[in-house]
Amino acid sequence: MSGRWPWRYFGTRDVGHARAWARAHGIAVHENLFRLKGHRCAHLLAPDESVLLHAAELVGCQPRWIQRTRTVHFDLVGEFLERALIRCGVDPGSPPARTILGWPHVGAG
Repeated sequence: MSGRWPWRYFGTRDVGHARAWARAHGIAVHENLFRLKGHRCAHLLAPDESVLLHAAELVGCQPRWIQRTRTVHFDLVGEFLERALIRCGVDPGSPPARTILGWPHVGAG
């Protein structure tokens, strides 16, 4: 299912763009400004909950980890974040980006 939805990385200040892009285009990985217990973290977003659940499964997340807040998402840390970054074509070893110029840009899928 998420094979037809491209994955795209968004920097810490691109939350609005990440939400809009996920609704219209596919899977968004939005880097969080704040760290979770000292670790780099991000949100996984998608056009709808079924696509989100499938995308989360592809990076190893459990369905019960879904966050049903104003924006339905998964929190990504550690190996789950690394897998998502790789799907976006981002080197997990690179520092978190603040913004990504050239939006909208379709990332690797």
